[in-house]
Amino acid sequence: MSDSDDDWFNKDENEMVQSLQQQVVHKVENETHEERIEFTGKADHFSRQFSLEASDSNSGASTKVRFSTGELVAALKLTPLEMFIYFMSEQRDLFVDQLSANEAQKRILQYVKVLTVLCQTELGGFDVQLLSGFARQSVLLKHVTIFAEKLFTPPSKGHLDDESELMLRSIKWLLLRAHKLGVMGDLGYELIEHFKTLLARCQLPKLLEHPLCIEFSQELAALPTVANVKNEIYPKLEELQTPESVSFANSAAPVVPGDAAGYINWHRQLLREDFAQPLREFVVRVRDETQRDTLVKKYLLWTHTQLILNPEFNDAELHSRVLMDIRPAKRIEKMELSKADMNLQCEFLKSLKTGALLCFTTSYDFDNLILATVASTDFDKMYQGYLNVEIVKQYNIGNIYGKPLIMYETPVFFEPYLRVHDYLSTCSADNFPMRRYIVDGCLDVSQPAYINSDVQLKYKLQPPKHLNELQQKAIRDAFSNEFCLIQGPPGTGKTHLSVELLNVLLQNAAALKTGPIIVLTYTNDSLDKFLLKASKHTDSIIRFGSQTRMPELAKFNVRSKVDEQLVPPRLKHLWWMVKCEYKEQFKQLQALHANFDGTEKDYNKIQKAQEDLQLVAEKRNTLRTIFHYYVVRDKALVAMTTSCGARLNYLFRLLQSKCFIFEEAAETAETHVLACLTPYTEHVILIGDHKQLKPYTGNDAHQGLQVSLFERLINNQFPVTVLNLQYRMRPCIAKLLVPTFYDKLEDDESVIAYENVKGMSANMYFVNHNNPENRQTNMSIINSHEARQLVKLALSLKYKMSDIVILTPYIAQVNYIKSLMSTKQREKLLVATVDSYQGLEANIVLLSLVRSNTKGSIGFLRLPNRVCVALSRARWGLYMIGNMETLLCGNPELWGAINGKLQAENAIGDAFPLVDAL
Repeated sequence: MSDSDDDWFNKDENEMVQSLQQQVVHKVENETHEERIEFTGKADHFSRQFSLEASDSNSGASTKVRFSTGELVAALKLTPLEMFIYFMSEQRDLFVDQLSANEAQKRILQYVKVLTVLCQTELGGFDVQLLSGFARQSVLLKHVTIFAEKLFTPPSKGHLDDESELMLRSIKWLLLRAHKLGVMGDLGYELIEHFKTLLARCQLPKLLEHPLCIEFSQELAALPTVANVKNEIYPKLEELQTPESVSFANSAAPVVPGDAAGYINWHRQLLREDFAQPLREFVVRVRDETQRDTLVKKYLLWTHTQLILNPEFNDAELHSRVLMDIRPAKRIEKMELSKADMNLQCEFLKSLKTGALLCFTTSYDFDNLILATVASTDFDKMYQGYLNVEIVKQYNIGNIYGKPLIMYETPVFFEPYLRVHDYLSTCSADNFPMRRYIVDGCLDVSQPAYINSDVQLKYKLQPPKHLNELQQKAIRDAFSNEFCLIQGPPGTGKTHLSVELLNVLLQNAAALKTGPIIVLTYTNDSLDKFLLKASKHTDSIIRFGSQTRMPELAKFNVRSKVDEQLVPPRLKHLWWMVKCEYKEQFKQLQALHANFDGTEKDYNKIQKAQEDLQLVAEKRNTLRTIFHYYVVRDKALVAMTTSCGARLNYLFRLLQSKCFIFEEAAETAETHVLACLTPYTEHVILIGDHKQLKPYTGNDAHQGLQVSLFERLINNQFPVTVLNLQYRMRPCIAKLLVPTFYDKLEDDESVIAYENVKGMSANMYFVNHNNPENRQTNMSIINSHEARQLVKLALSLKYKMSDIVILTPYIAQVNYIKSLMSTKQREKLLVATVDSYQGLEANIVLLSLVRSNTKGSIGFLRLPNRVCVALSRARWGLYMIGNMETLLCGNPELWGAINGKLQAENAIGDAFPLVDAL
């Protein structure tokens, strides 16, 4: 959601305050604080009656800052989100003068319960603010010290009553969470050490044997005695200065049953390394003078850029306050760019996705570093050579504006890594969702908690659809197992099954009380494909993300659904408060930049101000998601990609959604699945096929990330339902897959009844040749002979262009094939990479395998998963061209099996079997 989506919040500040005050229902002057947090409105949608007494000097209201105990008690009756909005929008500070030295135990407990509920919302940006507030509460920490001494030393009762257990559990969570977020101060660590000492000296066996005390003791023992440095995925300056000195154990670590914290930390480190290693390797190339010209020509390195401050920044939209200028030298010299160069630069800027990470430095020695993310896309600015960016980090540099800067994008797209890494850095091992299966390795699967014996599932199929026996079994298994795996080889109807599973859930939603069902896919194309079918069963759908290519799905996009009337007045007020806070922080940071005097003191001020600004930006993002919560909470289906899901984990927590369906689960990295689950998750259904594409990794050497959760569990003998009746491929094509990839694959009657491909004497054929490949400057590969042959064949076939697709493993070959076609032909005939075509199918597939050399070097084609995808996209006809000798040399087991099948079918030769050529 960009600022342009927030027009209804972009009011003049005085107008906003006046509007908010008009929504206040004023009570009599002597009303109690408890009455002031009364909620009104229909159902659970609330419109808060609040006063701005601390800021409204004309009202004559009290300036008291202390919340009464009654207010705390009343607040605890609210939902966590309602409580969050209430306290965060108050003029009174929850961390100022709330406790006295001789405070009653009842109030201390109520106060701690409020802090715990607020902090456990884990809302980005606000969690740091709240836990920092807790960590600096010297009076509260003193009371906790007294509580601990009374509990663990004589004359203690030696056991935990309900209040004591609640207090201890809350303090434990707050201390550990503050440590994990890196906001704990000296007083907090002194308290941790005091707890350690008390537990070690305690002589009360019954108390020490309590599970909470055992758990607390173990967790405290693992904590350091000094402040924690928050884990970040942002590259550090020293990594780029000496990239060869950074190393990481690259072997896949086993999952140790019971060690959820170790499991989470391993995946966090592995994810960071997968992002960082390609970046370090790229920096080595940048520092190498012999490679720079090549990088510049490929638009991978820009040697003359500049960061500039929007002169109207105080009034500009928040995402357009800082600009990158890609051609500052040309402007200074007042040189006109040719239209061709201008278009090339504009195309480069357009290729940068929102959320991409850009690195800037003043020299190739990397004496300094500025990190910025692409903030938004403004095509008018791009054509002028500008890009909206947001500065996130700066190292060893003060004023960042107006300096000549070298710039490059990180080799792998940053945002998905950032979101998942942030989740893994802060998530709790205590209540890790589906831990018994994911971490502990349990193979005995329970029934979903929300589907108890009292619920009788009702299900009505939509004719003329049907499910075969294994698909029916898969549905039964899905509703019998809270953690369910379903494997579907190509053409076996995985998406159809997923939609029918959803249909069952929708038909029983009222009885099951699932909340919105969450559907996640790896790619936007698959998400659209699923939603197009799901929309036949319900129109109560919200789609997150803006990458839909289907106009008929646009009505489901969350950006079109924001309704001012749904949002509580206090939330609007909080939005305004944070927006003003951002403006003020940004203004202060620019003043520090402008007045930077080169001293360490000033540099540290800039660093701190930059961190504070980022925190406020995160708070704004969180509030946008809360706005969305009021839109989606009553919807039946919420759908998005897994990378989007990692960013919106707290939305899932607010919704308390119970059921998650993962499409393309075998192509989704394990970390992406983890980042989408919440403590409220009661049902996880993973649908995929680990014999097809694996999860994408920044570096092929990272085997730990290339194995999905789906595949890892199957390899560990986790129960899985396997579909084996295929509805796509002609039998001769399906035979290529058995038993090379699948033990069993049966053909539905519909594929046996296919007519023969017109104009061809065979429905499947491999043309063998020895024309050499050619490696391009970008290291991708083409084979011009294969390209010409397939274009010629495509134009010869007696079918509509929409029936045909040309596939190849290499993007350079895609582009070369397109270059041989006219504009009209390119518009009608699809040419795509094999990877991009997973999950899709075509009537006739023409496959260019490209590799042809004497070394047996076959790259992607040595990998069974990619070959499986390539061979399984066609319905009526599959026509391949390649050098079988090279392929056999590259992977004799894989290609030997395929070659044997082709020979048995008499389907390999030196020319395509066109009937006219016979």
